[in-house]
Amino acid sequence: MKQNITENEREVIKLISFFKKRGERLAAEGTLTQEHQELNAACERLTEKIYSHADFRQQVLEKHNTLKGIIEDHAQCPSCGKVDQLKKTTVATNELGWKSNRYKCRRCNIEFTWNRPNNPWDMIPFLELCLQELDTNIASLETEEELRARAQEARDHMAVSLEQLRAAITSADTEKLQMEEQDKEMARMLHEFKKYLMIEKIKMEPFSEN
Repeated sequence: MKQNITENEREVIKLISFFKKRGERLAAEGTLTQEHQELNAACERLTEKIYSHADFRQQVLEKHNTLKGIIEDHAQCPSCGKVDQLKKTTVATNELGWKSNRYKCRRCNIEFTWNRPNNPWDMIPFLELCLQELDTNIASLETEEELRARAQEARDHMAVSLEQLRAAITSADTEKLQMEEQDKEMARMLHEFKKYLMIEKIKMEPFSEN
């Protein structure tokens, strides 16, 4: 898996590499000091943290991107009812803030916005609204037992799908929030450590190899 390393993390890794190489040279010469050993150990621990967090970041972002693509439109032209001549043109936002795909039917030469959201985050309130409408319809079918039973079955199936979707989105959003908090903490830590390494590098510069 390709790691999601930020530019700041990459710069610190380069600095750490400088000190690691210098430490190896000093060790070979038998002049490695305790101070440099401790610095190398700190650099090693930080490197592990950087790559560990990069792995976590990559997993979270991949999960988020996967969720973005789980909604399939199955759109049809409202005029001809066909799907083979549809081309997605853009994304529209309705009055509720839900994003839906817009299509052009090249057969009918019309554009339309599909009647449901194109992402799981907006699909949750959409399904909640659908359930409310189903409940209203079911309540109106008091004397039609067969229709009422079928509608209730559809309603129960939709409710299960909604809860599964809600659980997946809640988990993904919680992980993303955790990742963003860790990003901030990592950025602060790297900022301080990079300043320290730069000072140490400047102090050692006269003795470093060209």
